[in-house]
Amino acid sequence: MAIRVLAADIDGTLTINRESTIIPPGVVSALRDLEEHGVMVVLVSSNTLPIVIGLKKYFGLSGPAIGESGALVYFGGNRIEHLTKYTAREAAVYVEEHYGDCLYPSWQNIYRLHDYAFRVRDECKGVISRVLERVRSDLGGKYPFVKVGYSGYAVHLTPMDTSKAKALEYISGKLGIPLSEFAAIGDSEMDREMIETVGLGVAVSNADQELKEAADLVTENPSGYGFIELAEKIIRGEISV
Repeated sequence: MAIRVLAADIDGTLTINRESTIIPPGVVSALRDLEEHGVMVVLVSSNTLPIVIGLKKYFGLSGPAIGESGALVYFGGNRIEHLTKYTAREAAVYVEEHYGDCLYPSWQNIYRLHDYAFRVRDECKGVISRVLERVRSDLGGKYPFVKVGYSGYAVHLTPMDTSKAKALEYISGKLGIPLSEFAAIGDSEMDREMIETVGLGVAVSNADQELKEAADLVTENPSGYGFIELAEKIIRGEISV
């Protein structure tokens, strides 16, 4: 069966690598080619929704835009759907006050409503796993409705009932296209549920090992170049769901 919808993470998946926010021109061409061949592209990100909407519009994509790790969905016009009633705002204030030696709030947080992000200070990058363990243990008793994830770019505090997978399930129902006809591609362990809930789950070659183990397909190329590889195979009809 042909792939009708391709859901793509942005950072580390469409960018030149996992350390950059630069998107190669070839990725833009691949996105346009997919749309012209009848494949709807959905951007799914932990970024703030305005950033995802901006990319959707300037890339000329027909699919909805998903932001804040699946908390918000934009269909067009003024239609923004909130998929959770919870916010991690108070937990974010707590983390800033108690873990400021290792984590500092993203500039995007002033635009966030549900999911809050923190960057990792350089001196703590080598021990980020231990920092995350401490934060999860600490927040577990104080804010049990908040989960802690790490995208490789930022630490995210997200409502427990929120995920990229849940957002895809939501738009699947709205679009009337079954998830079995979706493909999804990502690079982070935060993308695992997303790639597991669709017909074809794809990881770029430099993705987290956990994601590669969960994927149906791992690209030969990293990040944005892996995305281009996948797009070309879909367009040529070499892979399906």
